[in-house]
Amino acid sequence: MKESLRNFKALLVSLLTFFALLLGLKWHFIVAAILAVGVYVGVYLISKPKIMIGNTDIEALENGQEINQIYKDFEDDIGKLKALNADINDKEISGKIGKLIKTCLDIRFYLEKNPREISRSRYFLDYYVKTASEIVKNYSDLEKSNVSLDKFNEIKDKSNQSLDLLNEIFSKQRDSYHKDKINQLEVETDLLEQTIKLGGEIK
Repeated sequence: MKESLRNFKALLVSLLTFFALLLGLKWHFIVAAILAVGVYVGVYLISKPKIMIGNTDIEALENGQEINQIYKDFEDDIGKLKALNADINDKEISGKIGKLIKTCLDIRFYLEKNPREISRSRYFLDYYVKTASEIVKNYSDLEKSNVSLDKFNEIKDKSNQSLDLLNEIFSKQRDSYHKDKINQLEVETDLLEQTIKLGGEIK
């Protein structure tokens, strides 16, 4: 839709230019046509929509298209996890998936503000987030398949273990983005504790 509108605008401006030069200024047909084509190309290029993540123009970054695709895939995976979790009946499993989704949203919020970190996060986004989506999908499918109780309990136990591990990995990934601030806070807390000890108890 956007591409069609872009083409239409460029074509309209180029036609107006052509007829203005040809009929209004009485320029030669070929000259008017060449300039009109130039106007079309110019307007088409200028009206190209910017690819934005948050407030950042991604095309201004190195590997901008690649960064944008990684981010879009991440958003799609979050959407899949949300949709799958809506159909999960087991509250324990659903709660762990919900925790994964919450951490994903925290990570997405950070990456939206810091798009340059997307490339560095590629392995996590491409592997672990997609693995989480596959595990949840497999569990959802098996929950609906009416397999035997023993088999289902075995699947549930494995899914629980996988989700626990993934939640740990996701949390570490989120926290890694704030490592410097966390370290700074720990240092300030240590200094504050030392200051309190030196000054005696606060009354």
